[in-house]
Amino acid sequence: MAEETREVRGRLPKNLKIAFEIACARLEITQTAALEEAIRDWLQKKESSEKQH
Repeated sequence: MAEETREVRGRLPKNLKIAFEIACARLEITQTAALEEAIRDWLQKKESSEKQH
C-alpha cells in the first residue's frame, strides 16, 4: 500500500526558487523528493541539537 501524503506550501524568494528548480533538474530529482530529503535532514539536525542541550 502506498504511503499517504499531504501537501506542504510555502513562499520563497524568487532567486532561491529558481536555484532549487535548476538544481533539481541537474540532479534529475523531483522537487518533491528534494523537499522530502531537505525536511528529513532539517528534522534530524534539530533533533540532534536538542539532544546536545
